[in-house]
Amino acid sequence: MARRIMFLAVMLGLIVISVFVGKWGFANMASTNADTTELADLMIDLAPADPQTHYSAAVLYNKKFLPVDQKRSVSEYRTAVELSPNNYILWLEYAKALERSGERDQADIALKEALRLAPNYASVQWALGNLLIRNGEIENGFGYLKSAVEGDPGYAGAAAAFTYQFFDGDLAKTRQVAGDSARANAALALLLAKQKRFDEAVAIWRDVHDPSLDDSTMIAGQSLFAELVSAKKFAAAMNVYVTLHPESGVAAERLYDGGFEQAMKLEGSSLFEWNISAGNQPQVLQSTSQVHGGSRCLVLRFNSPEGAGLRQVSQTVVVRPGASYTLSGFYRSDLNAEQKLVAQVTSAANPAALAEAQLPTAPGWSQFNVNFHVPADTDAIVVNLMVKPCGSPICPINGSVWFDDLGLAAK
Repeated sequence: MARRIMFLAVMLGLIVISVFVGKWGFANMASTNADTTELADLMIDLAPADPQTHYSAAVLYNKKFLPVDQKRSVSEYRTAVELSPNNYILWLEYAKALERSGERDQADIALKEALRLAPNYASVQWALGNLLIRNGEIENGFGYLKSAVEGDPGYAGAAAAFTYQFFDGDLAKTRQVAGDSARANAALALLLAKQKRFDEAVAIWRDVHDPSLDDSTMIAGQSLFAELVSAKKFAAAMNVYVTLHPESGVAAERLYDGGFEQAMKLEGSSLFEWNISAGNQPQVLQSTSQVHGGSRCLVLRFNSPEGAGLRQVSQTVVVRPGASYTLSGFYRSDLNAEQKLVAQVTSAANPAALAEAQLPTAPGWSQFNVNFHVPADTDAIVVNLMVKPCGSPICPINGSVWFDDLGLAAK
């Protein structure tokens, strides 16, 4: 009888433990997926001694932004760190919550506890550095920011932006804190370009090596390229583009793929490749038959009853301001149209034409030349292969034009 009672007591104890452990495990798991404060509160009731339930509640209450909810969020973070005092992540989040609520002194204490638990973690150093700077401890705070960047290059871009703004554009201090990594230099170059400090931006970008190895560096480089193009700094933009795409073959004073050997892109081309403007006419094709040289040539095929909205093929080329050049190439044409087919050169700085050559009907391959002088206010020209409007509402156009072996030569 005594053994049976002992057995039943043991079984009852195991059942109670199983229920307790099961309830704890369920609350822990459910709290990580909770999406409402009501559910978070329920999980706390099921497992009040589990720091995870309190942490989840703190996160959810913080998202509600009301003062009472912010206060509750801080309270739940506090309970979480009390239940798991050796978890530096909880201390870090608790510190952030304290700062959001205006309790900076307490936030400083919490961050230093996180730093004590994880002295080499960049996320802790970064948070503490920011807090110290906002509290007026400038030198100490930037010391922690620098340590964070050295520990995790992912902070380099943010460090460059923050330091540049804090020190009002002082490059020496900015680079001292942000470091000399590709990510820091890329972020700083972009900041300078946005401030119209283009020469300095380009100089710093030269220190960015292998930008394709890092996504954020590539993104900063693409934004820098756009800023330079917008400012009509085409030579500088091309240099940035080449570092981003070293395999592109783009170079100054040279027409890219003048023989049309590369596949033409209907959209998504870079500024320094062949671009096709929007429209339905003409069809833009490449042919491997009856080429002038190489294995391909460009074909523009027209079949339009009104001849309106014709698209053109164009490319921007970096050149020397004030220099003279000759654009040359070969073409064939069986166009039946009143419009004039031309090879045209314009300034990249404005749409004004610098020179053009009219291309009359030619059954066989014929050479054309366009001589032009580059204005002193631009470092790039645009080559256009196009049919000029006839000036009438209806100008039917039919036939095809072939282009091949285009090139640019300085005079």
